[in-house]
Amino acid sequence: MRQPTTIFKQLIFNIVIPALLALTFMAAYNYLQKKKILVEFNEEKNLIITDELVRLMEFGDETFEILSDNMTMRMEGLSKLLVEDVFRDTRDIENADLLEIRQQLGMDISTQDIYIINSLGLIVNTTFEKDYGLNLFELGQEHENHIRSIFEKGVFMDERFAIENRTKSLRKFSYQPSLDGKYIIELGFYSPRAEDFFDFISKNKDEMTATQKNIEDVEMFFITDGSPFSFNKDATIKKEHREIFLKAMKEENTQILDEYENGRWLHYQYTYMNRENTSLYQAAVIRIVSDRTEEKELLQREFFRFIIVLGITLILVTMLTYRKTKVITDPIKKLLNNVSRISDGHLDERAAVIGNNEITTLSKKFNLMIAQLEVLYNDLEEKVRERTAKVVKQKEEIEEHQRSITDSIKYAKRIQTAILPPDEFVNETLGENFILYLPKDIVSGDFYWLDKKDDLVLVAAVDCTGHGVPGAFMSIVGHSQLNFAINVKNARKASEILNELNLGVTQTLSDKAGHESVKDGMDLSLCTINFNKMSMEYAGAFNPLYLIRNNEVLITKADKFPIGANPDGKLPNFTNHEIDLVKGDAIYLFSDGFHDQFGGPKNKKFLSKRFRELLLQIHKLPMKEQKESLIKVYEEWKGDLEQVDDILVIGIRI
Repeated sequence: MRQPTTIFKQLIFNIVIPALLALTFMAAYNYLQKKKILVEFNEEKNLIITDELVRLMEFGDETFEILSDNMTMRMEGLSKLLVEDVFRDTRDIENADLLEIRQQLGMDISTQDIYIINSLGLIVNTTFEKDYGLNLFELGQEHENHIRSIFEKGVFMDERFAIENRTKSLRKFSYQPSLDGKYIIELGFYSPRAEDFFDFISKNKDEMTATQKNIEDVEMFFITDGSPFSFNKDATIKKEHREIFLKAMKEENTQILDEYENGRWLHYQYTYMNRENTSLYQAAVIRIVSDRTEEKELLQREFFRFIIVLGITLILVTMLTYRKTKVITDPIKKLLNNVSRISDGHLDERAAVIGNNEITTLSKKFNLMIAQLEVLYNDLEEKVRERTAKVVKQKEEIEEHQRSITDSIKYAKRIQTAILPPDEFVNETLGENFILYLPKDIVSGDFYWLDKKDDLVLVAAVDCTGHGVPGAFMSIVGHSQLNFAINVKNARKASEILNELNLGVTQTLSDKAGHESVKDGMDLSLCTINFNKMSMEYAGAFNPLYLIRNNEVLITKADKFPIGANPDGKLPNFTNHEIDLVKGDAIYLFSDGFHDQFGGPKNKKFLSKRFRELLLQIHKLPMKEQKESLIKVYEEWKGDLEQVDDILVIGIRI
């Protein structure tokens, strides 16, 4: 099969896939509807069974009420006779022959029993030997409270039918304390008619199970002593279903559970049944177990049938679509091949003209267009050759000018480097020191200045406006005016030197012809140090002085105005700061290039605070190692970003 074309893909995406999606939706809807019908049918069937059981139980409740009322009269008479006559004196009650007394009173020995219960809840005498010695208090707090309340009330009391503890059979009990209040005489009557009725219910339940397809089992469970039980002694609730049963009982609703057992899907439904008109177990839960294996298999077959039909449909429709599109796509593919060759530069290529349809007309028009394009291309190619030669010549001229400018800037760097103090003079004059000097471009707007007059060492870190060539020109002006201030004007105080420098720069940059003056200037920090007297003077324009002593950064702030750049013509006076020095002091002068550098994990400025913390961290290192640490931190912070400004940092150890 050849490679499908775009048209084929478009037909698949625009026609076939939407049709298949619609088919899938309809099949899914049909599947869900069928599943819904099966679920509703089963729910309706379970509801019918539940309603029938409820109806039977309601009928049974009325029957039990009648039986209970009839038995109450008989039990009350016997109880009165036992309390007021037979056991008027209770001294020998625990050893009395209850079997003979029962016979004398005309009681049925197979269904009617007598129990003697002491104040500790213990059965101390009975006609039902299996219960002899049974402690009723141990049956739970509810039983204990019930027995104690009978002692307290001191009157005859009876109950509706209940489940006898040992036999789990229906039985009716009555209680009456002895005249001395030391014992309770209890009567327990079985009711064969009640048992027969429950057999009747069980028989009807079995018949319903047999007539309903897929119904495996129907049972009704009550709860006593916190555990579920059924009158069908063979019926049990799985341990793992106990929580579901109790939840249905507590929430008074229906709980569902599906399990896969022995190759079958079993559906367990626990439905709460409220019994308002009876005192015999006020609530019950009906469990209906149904086999849903056949339904599951039916739905599974439907699903696989749909998958097979969908797959066959997809294959057939795709093959048919592909065959039909070939009639359209083959001429277009040939035309596309021609276009591809023409786009590769083969303008002599022409499309084949076959048939008599729209594609034939398109091929003719295409060939005409290519013929015209070939003529235009040849003309254009000639013009391009001419223009290319001209551009190449202009490029060579520009490169020559660029080389000339670069050479000039490099020569300017040599001049600028020449005005900087030599390393030997710096080390001889300042002692232990470092100078970190990193120009942004070939030439720099930052420069450092150093001189010595008698016992006075003068040092400055200067940051001229801008960087590169403009900054370099300003640095020449600044260097010249600093030398003029101390050599011609004989300025020695730090503030006087800055005042003279400000005057000289302003006059140098002012307009002699009445035009607008230059607004450029410089920031700097300048110190005059007397190593013999251990004293120093400082004056600054924007750039402060850092002195680290006893692990503390002492900041001497600069004046907030620059050198030069005085548009109003007023020249302010700089502040002179006198500082006593201590051996071991570390002095730092700097421009703003280091702490203005962008970088770090969030691409932000380094900032002055972080710069001070860095100096404090490294100030005890030898000055050479401090310089290396600054360079390392700077490179890591900057990363791959561009250098923002010229960088100058001077460190001096006293």
